[in-house]
Amino acid sequence: MAKRAPTSAPVLEGFEFVELVGSGGYADVFLFEQHMPNRRVAIKVLDPGAVPAGTGQQMFTAEANLMAKVSAHPYIVQVFHAGTAPDGRSYLIMEYYPGPNFYDRARAEQMAVAECLQVGIQLASAIETAHRAGILHRDIKPANVLTSAYRRPGLTDFGIAAAQGPDSDTAEGVSIPWSPPEALGDSAPDRRADIYSLAATVYTLLAGRSPFEIPGGDN
Repeated sequence: MAKRAPTSAPVLEGFEFVELVGSGGYADVFLFEQHMPNRRVAIKVLDPGAVPAGTGQQMFTAEANLMAKVSAHPYIVQVFHAGTAPDGRSYLIMEYYPGPNFYDRARAEQMAVAECLQVGIQLASAIETAHRAGILHRDIKPANVLTSAYRRPGLTDFGIAAAQGPDSDTAEGVSIPWSPPEALGDSAPDRRADIYSLAATVYTLLAGRSPFEIPGGDN
């Protein structure tokens, strides 16, 4: 499948576009300069063409509400605002983390064991907070852990998160290298899947690859 081309940045009153930060399966993240208060923010913008018709606004509303419940946590990326741009696209305004994500870091450097364990503890506290709030993240992986200007990790991308309970959907859009086998079946996700993904993430930070990746293999 061809990779989705990034969309253009929206025009938002009170914000000045700086650059494209990254692109995912259904959204792009742009760096903006906010005029008042003056600061840099990351703005995640939905690509309506990448999701089924009528689901985009619902997805972003759910993500904004779930993140808002827990974004006061020091190791969860903070959400400042959510809205709809003049061109009709939904967006989230979030705290900007200028450092590389932890997948890129694990690939580029040999991280110290002490730092990997510290990050694991910090993320565990973030995940426990989400679970206590009734939220399953469902896509914990190194690329969804960002690095702040002060080297602080921040868990982000609650785009496929779900409220815990018997009506939780089966996992969709999971990242296979960090997901437990049962997440690929028909069973409803629960807290154990997030815990598995956390462990797989810490493994990646230590080893520079996901647990079942074979170096030099076709994987």
